Amino acid sequence: MGNKAKEIIIPEKGVLRIIFLYVGQGDSTLLVVPSEEEHKFVLVDSNQDDSLGGINIVKLLKDLFKDEDRKLDVYINTHPHKDHLTGIKDIYNEVGIEQLWHSGHKPGGEHKEVYKELEYVMKELGEQNVFRLRGSREENKLDEEKIKLGDIDYNVLAPADYVSEEIEDEKPEERYKRIHEQCGVIRFKYGKREKQILITGDADYNAWTVHITEYHKDRLESYVLSAAHHGSNSFFWKGDPEDEEPYLEHLNKINPMHIIVSAPKSKESKHGHPDKEAMDLYIKKVSEDKVHHLGKKRECIIVDITEDGDIDLYPDDELVKEYCLSNSKTENDEEKKIYTGVTTKIDNKPMGIRK
Repeated sequence: MGNKAKEIIIPEKGVLRIIFLYVGQGDSTLLVVPSEEEHKFVLVDSNQDDSLGGINIVKLLKDLFKDEDRKLDVYINTHPHKDHLTGIKDIYNEVGIEQLWHSGHKPGGEHKEVYKELEYVMKELGEQNVFRLRGSREENKLDEEKIKLGDIDYNVLAPADYVSEEIEDEKPEERYKRIHEQCGVIRFKYGKREKQILITGDADYNAWTVHITEYHKDRLESYVLSAAHHGSNSFFWKGDPEDEEPYLEHLNKINPMHIIVSAPKSKESKHGHPDKEAMDLYIKKVSEDKVHHLGKKRECIIVDITEDGDIDLYPDDELVKEYCLSNSKTENDEEKKIYTGVTTKIDNKPMGIRK
């Protein structure tokens, strides 16, 4: 019997593979990072959504490391909301984690329980293996240290220290409202002809307009953008889109070629993600066939970057079929037949779509 996780997730030596996992109403991205010895495995956020057929991340990782004496090298949490953190305790107990990177935010309300799981893992790992995300102009700087992640480079763009300090002193109800302002934003880079992947978590209008865009304007350009907050309007507007013009400076500075939206269909999402107004702006920026909405066909998107900087982007539905948490189907399951499965260079027009 084959092992789908190993077959699909592990790339050739020297290739950085990024897999944007379909996890229902939530976010999770697996990075398979080249290094001198063997690939390192980094998971950014996690969710376990059985109501919308999301991937069982624990089962997937157990298969990935089956018959190997190894753990997840790094778990990164952009912010402690349930749809970005659910499953972390099970991942630690059943798979193992070497290092934990986190935003430093302490939530309240409905997110208290999952935050306790984060605290449990931090305590088990010990201070020497837990690092806080701090926005910096320096490359490969994490907390107060320089820490290299295999053969790739990265920039932690947010949250800034002064934001964390300010929010830390606020009353719980005010702190709760600003969790997306204190969200981790990281740009990963690889290849001689450098290609960049920007992971944005749920970073909101305030985070971009006040703290990130101007300070990091020279570090924003990215070939692939993971859309903030599941394609929500909060990336472009502070309030109602009908009452104000969208903020676009950050998107223009990022200048992506492809955009990944981690969300179910709007009618399936309890939050209505993704928002039509935001999706229209993404489509206007890169064209409709370069906005990849994971929930539309319940599939993952895989990005491969070689040592030279060649880059491929292609869909995969095998991981969802093998590891989904339920057998629920999309409203129109025929949509899955749109893709031919051809791997395509994202420098060219997509070849894998047909009517």
